[in-house]
Amino acid sequence: MNRRLTLAALVSASALLLASCASADAAGEPAADGGDTVTLVHPTLDGLEIDFDGQPENIVMDCYAYSSLHEYGIEPVALFGYECDNPFVMGDADISDIPVVGKDGEIDVEKLAELRPDAIIGQGTADGWQWFDEDVNAQITRVAPFVALPGSETIDARIADTREIADFFGGDVASEEILASDEDLEAAKDALRAATADKGLNIMLASPTKEMLYTGVGFAQADLLEELGATIVGAEAPATGNPWGQVAWEDASTYPADILLIEGYDEDFSFSAELWDALPAVKADQLGAWSSKGAMTASTYAQWLNDVAALVSASAKVA
Repeated sequence: MNRRLTLAALVSASALLLASCASADAAGEPAADGGDTVTLVHPTLDGLEIDFDGQPENIVMDCYAYSSLHEYGIEPVALFGYECDNPFVMGDADISDIPVVGKDGEIDVEKLAELRPDAIIGQGTADGWQWFDEDVNAQITRVAPFVALPGSETIDARIADTREIADFFGGDVASEEILASDEDLEAAKDALRAATADKGLNIMLASPTKEMLYTGVGFAQADLLEELGATIVGAEAPATGNPWGQVAWEDASTYPADILLIEGYDEDFSFSAELWDALPAVKADQLGAWSSKGAMTASTYAQWLNDVAALVSASAKVA
């Protein structure tokens, strides 16, 4: 689902600070003619190299970035963005003492500039944050270079590439906890393989709204489950634009799902609609959670795969 919101940026032009964004030779090493300059070679955006006048320390992040980077010991000077209060996305990241310069699709560029950040990290592209329009992105990238979270095709690659970003920004990527989380992830994969073997259950990754049912076929999370033996059902995404499959409610039953994984699902989930409530998985209470964003870490995906494995083991064929 695309969020297309009217984005408000409270801008003081005199407060904007200029920051460089240029090419250099190797990630994390001084450029040949740049003195103390260090360069980030982005792991997934082809040809993108970002120069910094020394090791960046003051970092502003969106909450998706913080959820992915905090376990490496990287702390932001401020946060902005979506789902900062969503425990499913944020995990154990504590944001209570971190200043906020924007919420959802808004950002206060004047406050951002006052922080004099060395970098801004978040969901997006080489041009800026995913949910800001061109004008707002032009403003924030005058304050500091924008570093997009990696958009690798697979979950394993996203975890590895996010770790590369963490390493560049001074994170501890080889701690005992991180190495243990890698082992936990492999064990969780084995658990899901064992759970799906011979069960024959169909799983749908879904995001229900009053207007229609969105499905996550082709998302990296769905692909990971398929690799581990799950059968994924749902509508394919359109050829261009919105990455979500779109299903009219009257057609929802044509995708028989024994298990529904619902984006952001938790104990407070309360969505109800006649055709949703009639789905076999909803009637059987065979529901679980998933997130199309959130922490790209081995520990997060180990926990998620273990949860899915437990749900599969406890579920029956109902569709």
